[in-house]
Amino acid sequence: MGVGRRDGHRNCREIRLITFDRVSFTYPGADRCAIENISFFIEPGSVTLVTGSLGSGCSTLLLVAAGLAPHLTGGTLVGKAVTLGVEVGAQAAHRQIAGRVGLLLPAPWTQLSGVAFSVADEVAFGPANLGRPRDRIARAVERAMALAGVSHLAERDPTTLSGGELQRVILAGIIALEPEVYLLDEPAVELDPEAADAFYRMLPELAREAAVVLATTDTDRAVEVAARVILLERGRCIAQGTPDGVLGSEKTVSASASTTVAQIAHAAGLSGPFPLTPEALALRFNA
Repeated sequence: MGVGRRDGHRNCREIRLITFDRVSFTYPGADRCAIENISFFIEPGSVTLVTGSLGSGCSTLLLVAAGLAPHLTGGTLVGKAVTLGVEVGAQAAHRQIAGRVGLLLPAPWTQLSGVAFSVADEVAFGPANLGRPRDRIARAVERAMALAGVSHLAERDPTTLSGGELQRVILAGIIALEPEVYLLDEPAVELDPEAADAFYRMLPELAREAAVVLATTDTDRAVEVAARVILLERGRCIAQGTPDGVLGSEKTVSASASTTVAQIAHAAGLSGPFPLTPEALALRFNA
């Protein structure tokens, strides 16, 4: 689900784009909070990694930030969650930030418009639905397809694509909307390793004009681009800060929540903070 940028986009660089102040959310019928007492803020111009084990609440955090939980999911929201200056717990909040936030889900087929017969039309659907001028849409679609690596698929029927191809098309549709905030939930899960690498290399480009919040367990790739990490466990934020400070800590590595390199360094008997990338590991051994 995606929405695009408004004219006030330039002003967003002067404010926090997302703020959670002691936010908790419980799904209907659940016996515990999906996220509990979480506080953080997101500023424009960087990639933030939200990670944790399965069921830790990363996806729920994105749904709340997008204004979809509880409005589409049901449930109970406690605390103050603000996205682009709008308190998302308010009844009409999701409509107020529509056109400004782009949400990518891990199941791309659930985000197809269902009315487009070509990839180019699918990518253009969102900005066209917002009533933008044709020339602006054309420029945005061309740039988005190039960034997502789907220009060669422009004339294909979206329903004939592989899961990985479709994931990149949905991403292109979100990029074409020019959002102020990208909320990406396991965005490379359908991609092969080469395409996943290309996707992560693209994220800093998206962050130049927006905030990118990335929820994934693929810490090996994410750590290469993330400036900040929010680590969740059973719905609670147990650490936040720089990748080295959070993912390189003894506690995180011992819990197998860090990168493969950090786990190798730990097994090899190195002391913390542990290196997170092959390059950092090589420097550590050569020091």
